Order: sequence, then C-alpha cells, then structure tokens
Amino acid sequence: MPVTTDAAIRAALDEAWRAAAIAEAVIARFGPVMPFRNLLMSDYLHAATLIRLLTARGLSAPARPVAAPPALPADLRAACRMAADNAVAAIGCYESRLLPAVQGDAEAGPVLMRLHDALSHVQLPALLHWAEMHGCPAPAAAS
Repeated sequence: MPVTTDAAIRAALDEAWRAAAIAEAVIARFGPVMPFRNLLMSDYLHAATLIRLLTARGLSAPARPVAAPPALPADLRAACRMAADNAVAAIGCYESRLLPAVQGDAEAGPVLMRLHDALSHVQLPALLHWAEMHGCPAPAAAS
C-alpha cells in the first residue's frame, strides 16, 4: 500500500525519535561519548525540522513516543554497531517507502532527501568509523 506524504513525514519523525532514543540510552550508560553526543543533537534537529514541516502543512505533530529506553549491549563498540544497524534500516526505509512517497512534493521531498543524505553520508559513516576503530564489523548495506 502506498504511503501518503503526510504519513511519510510522520514515519521520518518516528525514525528520528528512534535514533535519538538509542543515542540517549548510550549517553546515559557511557557518558557523552563520540559520536553519540553529536548524533543526538542531529537527531533532535531532524525531529524539529519534521515537526516544522508538519506544522507548515497545517498538521499537528505527534507527541514523542514515551517508551522504555532500548536495551543496549554491554560495551560501547557493540552499542555503536547497534546504532549503525538502526541507521542502515532507516536508510532502507527512506529509500523504499519514504522518498517515493514525497517525490514531487516541493516542500517535503527536499527535506526528506536531506535527512536521508545526512543519515547516509554523515551519521552512518561516523558510526562505522567508531565501530571500526573498536573492532566491530560493518553492518550489511542498505538495499
């Protein structure tokens, strides 16, 4: 079933909140370590951008889901790998569902493309660099 533009924006917001929850949990356990302290700020900015986009469209933004923090592995490198796996899944979601849904939308299309590009070209490489630095294998590529 095709995803509507508004549903795609909301799904992107869910992805931003999911990534922020992982970064928050890592920081709560290990302190404000790199790259998570920077990624958390980025995730908050992504969420704020999507909330502004929904508001500009006359829609209310859903409240941030309140859920238990995600279960984290025991060490930082495995937590980094978990976050990288989440980023790969998010990139796949953008490419298979979200970007096709906003194609041709003059406002939502460029915003979601920039968020996808930030995930693909900034966040995932930072996580992979950190994981490699600590001996973690890279996650499978997004399809």
